[in-house]
Amino acid sequence: MKTVFIRFKSMLAFGLALLFVSTAWLAVAGWKSHQGTQALAGKEERQASDQGTGPGPAAAIVSQDPAKAGDGFFSEYRIERERTRGEQIEILREIVNNPNSSAQTRLEAQNKLIRISDNLEKESKIENALVAKGFQHAVAVIQQEAVMVIVSSGGLRPDEIARISDIVMRVSGCREEDVVIVPKAP
Repeated sequence: MKTVFIRFKSMLAFGLALLFVSTAWLAVAGWKSHQGTQALAGKEERQASDQGTGPGPAAAIVSQDPAKAGDGFFSEYRIERERTRGEQIEILREIVNNPNSSAQTRLEAQNKLIRISDNLEKESKIENALVAKGFQHAVAVIQQEAVMVIVSSGGLRPDEIARISDIVMRVSGCREEDVVIVPKAP
């Protein structure tokens, strides 16, 4: 029975690792696809203006409102984060509800579920506080080793970095060196 449990834990760890790698790959692939679409749209717009035909169908992509374009990244990031968390929660609930799981394994799964719930609440508070402080868009991800915050900004001044760090530290309870701030150009 112990061998089956060890295999289950190994399979679970492998599955979670695979999930994270595939999520990262999808994010990179989506970002590259987005960049390629913008480059193609810009090329078609230049060709249309050179030919005097006016903007073509792709011009709508280039002339999008930057706030809406930035919002797309943040919305997609949140959706992907929620999907990944949903899968994690589903796996943990299966462990908790499995009568073959040991008491220790159930307890660990329950603790992870509580941590995920707490992190979701803290991430939401961080995001809302950053928007209230004047950042147009923000996404926070609390990980075991750090808190990553992505904010819509062409560049951050030292006072903005200090404000972001202060909010993240107060809400999450992490140390300043564990705060990772990523500015996302609009």
